[in-house]
Amino acid sequence: MFYVYCAIFGLFLCNLAAFWAALRAGTRIANLKDSLPADLDWEMVAKLTGDVAGLKRQITATNARMNGFESSKGRAVDAQAAVQALAQQQTTPNVTYLGG
Repeated sequence: MFYVYCAIFGLFLCNLAAFWAALRAGTRIANLKDSLPADLDWEMVAKLTGDVAGLKRQITATNARMNGFESSKGRAVDAQAAVQALAQQQTTPNVTYLGG
């Protein structure tokens, strides 16, 4: 019987936590809505989204430059040379006649 009471008490605490989370989410949404400018429309949101995407690309490029990954041309040339070397190895046959 003790386990049943513990389970009921635990579920009661979970329900209180869910109710508190719902109230907190509602409050945060209301605060966000109050903090946004009144003339915010979907066009402005689209422009802001584009600006954020551009900043992400710039940051990624800057990080790549700092890490030494900016020379994609060199990597493409190296990859092409490796492919050509592999193709040459495959054209030379490794078959020898053992007689018989």
